[in-house]
Amino acid sequence: MNKIAVVAASMLLAGAASVGAAGAADLSSPMPVKAAPAPDPTPLWDVAFGVKLGTDYVFRGISQTDGNPTVQGYAELRLFDWIYAGIFASNVDFPPLNQFGGFTGLTDASAEIDLYGGLRHTWGAFTADVGFVYYYYPGEIGVNTLGAGVPSVNIDYWEIYFKPTYVINDVFTVGGNLYYTNSYAGSGSTGTYLSGTAKIDFTKWSPVKDVGFYVSGELGYQWLGQTDLGNIFVANYELPSYTTWNVGVAFTYKAATLDLRYYGSTLTSSPSYVSGVGFAPLGTCGVISGLQNVCGDRYVASLSFDTTFLALK
Repeated sequence: MNKIAVVAASMLLAGAASVGAAGAADLSSPMPVKAAPAPDPTPLWDVAFGVKLGTDYVFRGISQTDGNPTVQGYAELRLFDWIYAGIFASNVDFPPLNQFGGFTGLTDASAEIDLYGGLRHTWGAFTADVGFVYYYYPGEIGVNTLGAGVPSVNIDYWEIYFKPTYVINDVFTVGGNLYYTNSYAGSGSTGTYLSGTAKIDFTKWSPVKDVGFYVSGELGYQWLGQTDLGNIFVANYELPSYTTWNVGVAFTYKAATLDLRYYGSTLTSSPSYVSGVGFAPLGTCGVISGLQNVCGDRYVASLSFDTTFLALK
């Protein structure tokens, strides 16, 4: 996100003295002095893009690749320092059967493609970002393919969001995320996600040129409601709400970032009684994801490359 810096400069006037043959001082007219250069104007457009390789793809505390590696990429068009629209793609792994041979309710999608856009602008240290994202999962098997009510729905859905950020100084940055949907993962359950973020950047103390490093983290809560599956063979139930968090350290070199991160949540994988559901053999993790081993403590390493079209010139 480009930031507009306002630079104030004053004109400096200098007097020049010329000395004659007899040594008499004679003041001449002031010599012209150039003003300080104006800041570069904000470009009318740019395109940001990047790729990421990771050992896992964790979204709000839940692995989207069943614990397997991920390859991701995105491209984002930016206009007038206000408008943006982009596309994000990643592999996913949502198997229709679990390790016990039971139905998970998942649709075996071949990928995740996010289409998003909105308004983003910076005023001094504050940045506001409001937008819309549609999560599209191509290659899903059809509803009732594996039997009555299995799967009960396709999992495509949308969210609207608001993401403010405030740069306290060149070391500390704080932010927030607020997302809402009327049908989480196509289940008919409302979903609201609220989180706070913090970043501490140590780059100014880096002993190596072009190498930076920072620590960052997020603490969030996902509120979920009752499903509305629209299938007479599947009973509706209350999805469990939960807390999720992540913290990590990242090292940067020009356009490259190496990120080492820990993810956790209050979702459980052991058999338990879940309010509104009853006995859940795969715990609250299974109620939400259909799988048992995609929640809990997760350690992820990723290497990403991010730049913009204008930065390449």
